[in-house]
Amino acid sequence: AYMGIKNRSIWYGALAAFYIALAFLRGGVLAYHKSRIGKKTQNDEYVKAKVYRNSGIITLILNIALSSAIAQMIFSDAHFTYMGWTIFAYAAYAFYKITMSIIALIKAHKQDDLTVRAIRNINLVDALVSILALQTALLTMFSEGEVNISIFNTFTGIVVSLLSVGIGIYMIVSANKKMKEIQKENKTN
Repeated sequence: AYMGIKNRSIWYGALAAFYIALAFLRGGVLAYHKSRIGKKTQNDEYVKAKVYRNSGIITLILNIALSSAIAQMIFSDAHFTYMGWTIFAYAAYAFYKITMSIIALIKAHKQDDLTVRAIRNINLVDALVSILALQTALLTMFSEGEVNISIFNTFTGIVVSLLSVGIGIYMIVSANKKMKEIQKENKTN
């Protein structure tokens, strides 16, 4: 956010908006989940499905900020840079982050608790953006002008954006399906 304001950069501003909103989304879902521990109500599963659906909607909205950052990166040839050897530490962190988010997503898919699944999906979106940032940094540092970085950034940016949209849509559709099932069960009881 500071770099966006200082440099009047849409690139850093959009990324700051994305990460700030993602942090609030993750925090909101965690706060809700923590507040419900040990409290079981008849309406609890329905409310969790609504939280899951709303997280999917917000993920779609966040994709606007993400797509703005990706478009800015592509059209203005902006990129991530890291000083010296720090790029290798970031690379290790990004690969760790994507690996752990995929493992957690697989484990969470087996659970019925939709708030846990929402957090795992949000973490996956975050990890995908980290991979995009890593790719742009690696290409910038090691390509030496031999590669058209914009083509790779465009392809990876589109894939990350489409996966983010897909995750959001999946969350909305599965939550709506779960909410209808719960309403049907409540009517029959």
